Amino acid sequence: MGAFKIIVLVIHIIVCTGLVISVLLHAGKGGGLSSVLGGGGGGGSSLFSGSYIVEKNLDRITIVLGSTFAVTTLLLVWMLAPKGG
Repeated sequence: MGAFKIIVLVIHIIVCTGLVISVLLHAGKGGGLSSVLGGGGGGGSSLFSGSYIVEKNLDRITIVLGSTFAVTTLLLVWMLAPKGG
């Protein structure tokens, strides 16, 4: 296995772990991260509260991790696919 494949695989594993953590931190019906940090609950936070900003940044992080996950998945499929007929 080449060095590039190993690097992509390590990045993929790190991104998978981060994606699972960021999805679990999102506010669901019960509140998520905003309720842990003392916010008003899921969706009841005001525009200027700290929990709203945290949730917005968490959304951005999740989007970046999801996009990176998709790219690394496609790279791994392309690199590890059997060559030849």
